[in-house]
This record gives sequence, C-alpha cells and structure tokens, in this order.
Amino acid sequence: MKDLTNRVALVTGGSRGIGAAIAIALAKAGADVSVNYRERAAAANAVCGEITAIGRKAIGIRADVSVAADVRRMVAEVEAHLGGVDILVNNAAIAHPRKLEEITEAEWGEVLTVNLKSVFLVTQVVVGGMRQKKWGRIINLSSVAAQTGGAVGAHYAASKAGIIGLRHSCASSLIRDGITVNAIARL
Repeated sequence: MKDLTNRVALVTGGSRGIGAAIAIALAKAGADVSVNYRERAAAANAVCGEITAIGRKAIGIRADVSVAADVRRMVAEVEAHLGGVDILVNNAAIAHPRKLEEITEAEWGEVLTVNLKSVFLVTQVVVGGMRQKKWGRIINLSSVAAQTGGAVGAHYAASKAGIIGLRHSCASSLIRDGITVNAIARL
C-alpha cells in the first residue's frame, strides 16, 4: 500500500472481521481512519485503540449506513474530527443464509438495503469532497457470490452483483475527477 499520510479513510462495517483488518492496514499505511459500526461500539473502540497505538487518529462512529440521514451525519462527524474523506471502503454487509423459497420479502429488502443501498448512499455523500480535491479512492467489497450465486442465498448474491454494476457506473464517470472506484470479492 502506498504512503497514505494526510489521507482520511472511512471504513463502513469496520468494527470486526475484514473491515477491522482493512481499517488497521490503512492506518499502518499512514491514514487517519473512521471506523463505522451499527451495533458493536466496544469492538469499534478496540479497533480505534489499535489505530491510535500505531500513531494515527481514529474515531468510531455509530451509523446505519442504509439510512441517508445517518450517512450524512456520519460523514459530517468524520469531516469535523478527521477532515474530508479521501478513501472510502464500503464494507458493511449482512447475510441471512436461506434457500430461495425461504427468503421473505422483508429479508430480501433488508439484505439489498444494507448491502447495496448503503454503498450508493455513502458514495454519493463523500464523492463531492473527493471531486473538489481531484483525488479519491472508493473500494466496494463484493463477493464471489455475485458471480456464482453461492450458498448464502439469492438475496445476498443479488446485492453483491449490484455492487459490481454500481462500481462500473461510478468508475467510468468519476475517473476524470481523479477518483478511482474498485470492487473486490470476499466470500
């Protein structure tokens, strides 16, 4: 990873697992990091503790990234405490393993809202600041399930495939502003 000194990163779903590892790696590369969480404050605070031990600034922010008002508030807090977001990692996701015939309409909606709508909402809010700087990096975590269907279920696979489509659209329109958008697959 290149030197990210003086860069500000926001990692959604950053309190554990892949998100926590990404947040810590960004800090090791020199970035100050905002760790978003929805329910796990203690875990987010532990990740922030690891980041500050590295010598970088960190803030944990509770927000439901599938709710536009929460996203706007979260980004305003990041800007107030760390500065404008330079690097966005859209990692927040949920999975309710189900067979196709077992997926309820409510579960379908919840998975697509948390896994896909959140990527749209957070990207939409941070991209203006990135455009002003003529620099930004957006990384969206998808899944091999977007290509294969996977064992989690059709709702999860559809949400992760949607991330890939959104990535293609954003990448082609934002590159001229110095913003790159990539998707990486996770299981």
